[in-house]
Formats: sequence, structure tokens, C-alpha cells
Amino acid sequence: MRILAILTGLAMLTGCANGVSDSALYDGLRKPMTDHAAALAVDGGPMSQRTGRVLIAKFDAGAI
Repeated sequence: MRILAILTGLAMLTGCANGVSDSALYDGLRKPMTDHAAALAVDGGPMSQRTGRVLIAKFDAGAI
């Protein structure tokens, strides 16, 4: 188990293991960002709170 952790750490440091692609994160957030901006313009209340929660959840999922 310890060796696996060391190898994973070394792979990350050398670039063999990568995280989330910036362009993939952007593509995944494009619609929720647009929906949230539209909701803010329309009501600034319950609808924008809902779209804000969706946007934050999508960001959190992609930014791990």
C-alpha cells in the first residue's frame, strides 16, 4: 500500500498522471454558467439560487 502511494506521487510529479483538463472543465461549466447568468438577470432569487447550486456542484465535481 505504501509503495502504491509513493508510485502515484512520483507519477503525478513527473506528469505521468494528470488531473482534470482545463478545456473539459470549461466545456462542462459552459451551460451551468450561462443558465446561472440568465437566472440572475431574471429574478436574482430562488431560480438563481438553484442554478448557483448546480454550478457549484458541477465545478466541485470537475475540480477534484
